[in-house]
Amino acid sequence: MGNVAFACCNGSDNRQEAMRVLASSARVVGAKKACLVGINYRKTRSELRGCINDVNNTQKVLVEQYGFNVDDILMINEDQAKENWPTKQRILEGMDWLYKGAKPGDLLVFHYSGHGSQYNGDKKTMPSDVICPLDCIDGPWPSTVITDSEIHQKLYDPLPKGCKAVCLFDCCHSATVANLTETMVVKEGPLTAKKKEMMVKRLQAQKDSVECQVRFYNEVNSGKLDVKKKSKAELYQLFEKHSFPKKTGQISNGGVDDGSGYSYLLNTKLAAFCTGSVDKVSAILAEKEQALKQVQSMKVGDGAKIYIGNLEQDLEDSYEKNNSRAVTTDREIRIRYLPQPDMDIEDDERSVKPVDRGLLGALKSEKYKDHQLWVFSGCQDDQTSADAHVEGIYQGAFTWALLKALKGDTWTADYRTLMVQLKGNLEEGRYKQVPALSTTHELYLDFSFCGKLKD
Repeated sequence: MGNVAFACCNGSDNRQEAMRVLASSARVVGAKKACLVGINYRKTRSELRGCINDVNNTQKVLVEQYGFNVDDILMINEDQAKENWPTKQRILEGMDWLYKGAKPGDLLVFHYSGHGSQYNGDKKTMPSDVICPLDCIDGPWPSTVITDSEIHQKLYDPLPKGCKAVCLFDCCHSATVANLTETMVVKEGPLTAKKKEMMVKRLQAQKDSVECQVRFYNEVNSGKLDVKKKSKAELYQLFEKHSFPKKTGQISNGGVDDGSGYSYLLNTKLAAFCTGSVDKVSAILAEKEQALKQVQSMKVGDGAKIYIGNLEQDLEDSYEKNNSRAVTTDREIRIRYLPQPDMDIEDDERSVKPVDRGLLGALKSEKYKDHQLWVFSGCQDDQTSADAHVEGIYQGAFTWALLKALKGDTWTADYRTLMVQLKGNLEEGRYKQVPALSTTHELYLDFSFCGKLKD
């Protein structure tokens, strides 16, 4: 594939021609290798439980669905012999092993599941996204972590023309870990049948509640419902005769539920019957009716919110980080985030190189445009990835959602479709993290995952 494929992608006809040229290189015809790194940090204060399961699940899928040989997959985790424990040196060696002898037509896969973090060597610049080898728990930073610029140099720069590489990072603060020029983020998944049903049910209940208020006010004001000089028992009979629904639970305006089901009507304040108040509630009813109609008209599969662009540059242009780590949930979840250790020395005494912002200038050169690289990130740079108990085992929410999406599309999904399905799975599992996919050219989003095409 040459640069001509990109020179002719203006307009729909030219895009189709570009895709025809690109499709000729979409299939994997050479060797397949993988390096899978999972770190549970056992017997440390930062222990996780699902990372080794992640890479074991990925290995199984690569072998059974994508034609990898077990002997061509390097597993680096605490279940291996000690020489294959996931220290920084061993992970970097694994990256070198993965790329050794790579040639056009080959497919390389790198998967990292473990803690992610951010290292800030200079408070005046954006922090560097890092992954956290086993030895960084007690070792000094940044010498024991792997920065995004090191990942870029190991997994991006040396990629031969015509060789494909797929990288998965199931860790916190990983959206721009590869610092590539095109990033796809599905901010909100597509509308599922279950989600639509829940939205309709919720809006219907809200509409019915407001509608009941409006009818009550109007019937009292018009005299149709005469509530004057009546005992509670008489009012209960009257409300029932006029088909007002019974409600139990907390009553607004500080009222008390007397168990009758009609306390919400009895506790209505006199001001609510004024014309202005009734008009206000009537306007709310109209809004609820319109919202309900809109949701009912939506089709399953609609509604995905997608961003495609240079996420790294966009973040630098408007640098506002949310540093909250709080997670409120009743489920068994751990966060794949490791905070940067406190520094005892002053900033001006640190002997660290400036944070690398992704070599964006270099990426504009022609020699990088043919690099076929896809990098999945478990969440955004200001988010955390979940280490959770899903479907009976501990595993990363992102890895689980990715493999489930692949299986749901018979392992042949293109990257655009895969990202939408992946986000939908995370939302269905009630995980708020927003994954990202980075690549070197938007057209590469139309390739199938790992080169496996539909029959």
